[in-house]
Amino acid sequence: MSNTRKSIDYLFISKVRIKALKYFLFHPNVPIHLRGAVREFDEEINAVRRELNRLEEIKFVSATKRGNRRYYLLNQSHPYFEDMMGLVHKTFGLGGDIVKAGDKLGEIKYALLTSSYTRGIPVEPNDVDLIIVGNANLNLLSEIINNAEKRIGKEVNYTVLTDNEFDIRKKRRDAFVYNLIAGDNVLLIGDRHEFTK
Repeated sequence: MSNTRKSIDYLFISKVRIKALKYFLFHPNVPIHLRGAVREFDEEINAVRRELNRLEEIKFVSATKRGNRRYYLLNQSHPYFEDMMGLVHKTFGLGGDIVKAGDKLGEIKYALLTSSYTRGIPVEPNDVDLIIVGNANLNLLSEIINNAEKRIGKEVNYTVLTDNEFDIRKKRRDAFVYNLIAGDNVLLIGDRHEFTK
């Protein structure tokens, strides 16, 4: 178990809460009802109900009634939304795999997931989900991407730039790089201050 994953397990004692947070942060625009959550989390109904109620109580999720069912949806304006989004994506899924690969992935200056990936925003033809800046081990990166695509059932669009390419495009105020710097993304590897300056 990675140190990041161990930290999550220690921070959030309830494994059902971890599953709930993972679900909502990986599906930020998808409401779910209690029975659906029980199936999704593969946990006992009372434990799931308790965690959904707790998340609603702190307004991390909102609940709406449709017929005889209550649907829960992530509250993206919650003060901890950005922090939790980063934490979960650095620990699980594609982001977690990139972080876990560490030095094996090469000399990576920055790795980030864009909002098209993390927030489920509809993808435009030129949108990119993952950006790697540095000297990457392309075979390992391709393996990580392929595994992620199998898990999520869709293609992951990614771009690899060398440090030099990134710096030149940054100095030229290239639209692609400028949008990355200004965008809502999850920085998996690298210093955010350096990335944005």
